[in-house]
Amino acid sequence: MTASPANRALDHARDLHNQLIALASRPWMADTLAALARLTLAGIFWRSMLTKVETVRALAYTDTVNGHEVIRHHLRLPAFPLEMKPSTHTLFSQDYALPLLPPELAAWLATLAEFSLPIALVLGVFTRLSALALVGMTLVIQIFVYPEAWWSTHALWMTIALGIAAHGPGRFSLDTLLGARLGAPRSAA
Repeated sequence: MTASPANRALDHARDLHNQLIALASRPWMADTLAALARLTLAGIFWRSMLTKVETVRALAYTDTVNGHEVIRHHLRLPAFPLEMKPSTHTLFSQDYALPLLPPELAAWLATLAEFSLPIALVLGVFTRLSALALVGMTLVIQIFVYPEAWWSTHALWMTIALGIAAHGPGRFSLDTLLGARLGAPRSAA
């Protein structure tokens, strides 16, 4: 007796599902996803930092748009030493006013966190601590700055950060490399 087209389709879907589960269960997949989560969260906060400080543009090239030459840049980096834009001071003294912290201190703390924590995430060093610090920063932003942005933005940030904190940096990280050299147990993901 031959299987009906519907049964063949269900069997095919079941086989495909099992293959995808087998692929997702491989250790390198979890490590790749952990690295991708770290890079994603780092990118969000790094780009925010770039709006707060003076930057330099690197890897410039010229493009023609509507007959006009336009200089494009592949990379924006913070200028050193870090120099806060005047607009950042204005934002923190007016729009981002936090209770208990002077605006100047809040601006510098946020900027330094957005500078250092993404670097730590990309390298995978102090990864869980960095992710938890960004959870705290996201909560401050959610509660005091943009309370209407939970579902549109902050829920995603929190999910990524808590996932990193819970599951660790994965094997593609300095935490794992240094932990292995120092005899510490490897993170599960």
